[in-house]
Amino acid sequence: VSTQSTGSSGINAEYGGLFAFMFLTATSNNTASQAKRLGYVSGLAACLGLESSYLLDYVISVDPQIIVTAFVTTSVVFVSFTLTALYAERRSMLFLGSMLSTALSGLFILSLANLFFRVPTIALVSVYISLVISCLFVMYDTQLIVEKKRLGDNDFIWHSVDLFIDFIIIFKDLMVILTDKEKRKRNNN
Repeated sequence: VSTQSTGSSGINAEYGGLFAFMFLTATSNNTASQAKRLGYVSGLAACLGLESSYLLDYVISVDPQIIVTAFVTTSVVFVSFTLTALYAERRSMLFLGSMLSTALSGLFILSLANLFFRVPTIALVSVYISLVISCLFVMYDTQLIVEKKRLGDNDFIWHSVDLFIDFIIIFKDLMVILTDKEKRKRNNN
């Protein structure tokens, strides 16, 4: 299962999301720019939704129930890891930052290598690795947001983007995993 968009609308959505993200990053956090920054977040969310439409179409063609299952599972996983981070000892998850960055670099190299070798097993393994990394990022980002708030950082817009991206990645990874599982089940019957 490929999560890459094809076609001009998918590419346009990816570029639009990238530009919305860059504009959000470049806009300072103050009361006067809040409406503008919320607009950028809305644009980013819309572009992520459009970019995901190809994956959603594919999943619907296999089994529409997968989307509901993936969403509910993502919600439960997200809430569980968030609560774990909130109830854990203060700053105990912040050590994950360097390890997660290293793991993301390794995942990038693995995905890049798979562009040349095109091994379906490597693609699926990279989705599982991405899922684990994203779940750990939920804990890391949650504790980082709490610590930033304690230090006076009130940028709720950027904090919500951090968690929103974690949620979307977990959701997409679960859809890919569940779709692959369903296809294998159908092929065995």
